[in-house]
Amino acid sequence: MKVISYAAIKGKKTLIRGEVGKGKTVLLSRLLAEAAESEGPGAITVIEMAPGERSVEGRKVGGRLAIPASTRVRIRYAAPGHIVAPRLEGATAEEVVRLAKQNALAIEPCLSQYIAMPTPVLFANDITIYLQCGSADLIGEAVALAETFVGTAYWGDFFDDKGSGINDKERRQLGKLMDLFDVVLDL
Repeated sequence: MKVISYAAIKGKKTLIRGEVGKGKTVLLSRLLAEAAESEGPGAITVIEMAPGERSVEGRKVGGRLAIPASTRVRIRYAAPGHIVAPRLEGATAEEVVRLAKQNALAIEPCLSQYIAMPTPVLFANDITIYLQCGSADLIGEAVALAETFVGTAYWGDFFDDKGSGINDKERRQLGKLMDLFDVVLDL
């Protein structure tokens, strides 16, 4: 895992991307804990987009951020009620797309809430879940509003999208955002 501190990326837009099981969420959780200790109350928003953790072919897939209990009151946390893993849970191309659309619709209010009331620091876990059927422009707007942004994104070839086109769309959408990032960590 890359060794980086929150102090090194404060004031920058940082993307942590990589294949399944490479430690993106673990690194994001550590950076969030550091940020929560150094930033003032109410300075940080977390938008959780990841589905729950599961094991697939012996690899950890998905997983939500670990937010230390001691820092929870200092963080504004936004997460949809239910997020799924479309490529794992959908049996057909149509079902994969339907599930991805449901995720995007569930995540959009969290992004819109942040855009309406931004904080200086934004952490976002698994932006690619939203980008499967959501707008790169909305993510871009949220990233642009943050003085410091730290987010994770899937970047690999582990998932079979069952012919849905989700893999290609996710990559294209993420590609549209790459110019926003000052730091890209490939795990």
